[in-house]
Amino acid sequence: MTTEQLADLSRVLYSPTTLALYLAAAFVYLYALTTTVGRREDRVRGRRAQAVGAALAVAGIGTHIAHEVVRGLAQSRFPLGNMFEVTSLMALVGVVVGWTYLTFIRKRGELNGFVLLGGALVLASALLMYAEPGPLMPILDTWWRHFHVSLLVGAMGIFAAGFVFNGLYLLRDTGERAVARQREHGMHGSTVGAAYVGDLEAGSEDGSVASDGGLTDRTTDALDPTGDDDGRDHDAEYRTALRAGVSPVRLAIGTAIGTSLVAWVFVYSADTVAAGLGRFVTINLVMVAAALLARWFVPFLPSTATLDGLAHRTIAFAFLMWTVGTIAGAMWAEQSWGRFWGWDPKETGAFLTWVAYAGYLHARATSGMKGRRAAWIGVGAFIVLMGTYLIANYVIVGLHSYAGL
Repeated sequence: MTTEQLADLSRVLYSPTTLALYLAAAFVYLYALTTTVGRREDRVRGRRAQAVGAALAVAGIGTHIAHEVVRGLAQSRFPLGNMFEVTSLMALVGVVVGWTYLTFIRKRGELNGFVLLGGALVLASALLMYAEPGPLMPILDTWWRHFHVSLLVGAMGIFAAGFVFNGLYLLRDTGERAVARQREHGMHGSTVGAAYVGDLEAGSEDGSVASDGGLTDRTTDALDPTGDDDGRDHDAEYRTALRAGVSPVRLAIGTAIGTSLVAWVFVYSADTVAAGLGRFVTINLVMVAAALLARWFVPFLPSTATLDGLAHRTIAFAFLMWTVGTIAGAMWAEQSWGRFWGWDPKETGAFLTWVAYAGYLHARATSGMKGRRAAWIGVGAFIVLMGTYLIANYVIVGLHSYAGL
C-alpha cells in the first residue's frame, strides 16, 4: 500500500470505526450496570450484556491498536510526534488499563461503560487536533522520546480513568448525603435508611445480598420504621431518591465551568473566532451531556468506598509513571540542551501536575482530607493536567513547541 492509502486507512480505523465501537461498548456496559440491582433474571441478562460489551470493547481496542500501527507505517515512525498522536495514545492507554483493571483485577466489569465513554470522549477531542502523518524534527528522533513521552502519555491515560472514578464517587456521595439529610428531616419509606455504603459483591442466590447500588430484601424492612408492608417498591424509591439528590442544574453548571477552564484554549488556537467558539460550545455541551448521563446511573453505582478505592489505586499508579517520565525528560533535556531543568512552559506544567497529584495522594493519607475533599482535589488535579497540556502547546511558546508537542 502507498503512504496515502495507509494514511486513509488509519483515519477510517480511528473514526468512525474505533469511535463507534467504543461508544457501542459503553452503552452496552451501561445497560448491564442497570441490571446489577435487579432480580436474578435481570442479573443474568446483565452478565450476557457484559459479554457483548467485552466483545465490542476488545474489537474497539483492536482497531485502535491497528490505527496506531497503520499510522506508524504511513510515516515510518512511532506515532508520538504531535498533539493528535499523543492524545490518541492517551485514550488507548486509558481504555486498555481501565478495562483490564476493572474486568480482571477488581471484577467490576459493569463499570467499564464509564471507562469506554471517557475513552470515546478523549478520542473525539483528539480529532480537534488532527494532523496528517509526517516526519519528525531531528531533535525528537531519539530513543528518549519513546521512553519519556510514552511514560507521560500512559500516565495521562490512567489519570483520565482516575478522574472518571473520582467524578462517579462525588456523584454517588452527593446522592447518598442528600437522602441522608431527608432521613434526618423525618421522611419515611424507602428514603429513610439511605447512605448505603457497603462494599458488597454481586447478589447471592437467596436474594439476601444486593449489589453496591441497591437494597436487599432484608434491608428494605429497615427503610420503613412503621414496619408496615404497604406494597411499595422501596428499592426503586431509594434509587429515585438517590438520583434526585444530585441536582441536574448544579451538575450542568459545575461541569460547564470545569470544562471551560480547559476548553478556552481551543478558542485561542482556532483560525477564526467563530470556529473557536463553535469548538468551545461543542466541548462544553458534550461534557455536560456526559455528566448528566452519569447522574442517571448514580443509583446503580457501587459504594463510595469502592469508587474511592478505584480512584486512589489508579492515580497512585499513574503518579509513579508520571514521576519516572518527568525524571526521564530532565535527563533528555540535559543531553539535548545541557541542563536538567529550565522552567520551560511544558516543564513547569509537568511539575505543576506532579504537585497537584502529590496533593491528592497526601490528602488521601490525611484523616481530615479523605473522601469527598480528596476527590475534589483529584478532579482539580486532572483539570491542572489538561490545562497545562493544552496551554503549554497552544498558548505559551517554549522549547517544547516544535511538532505540536
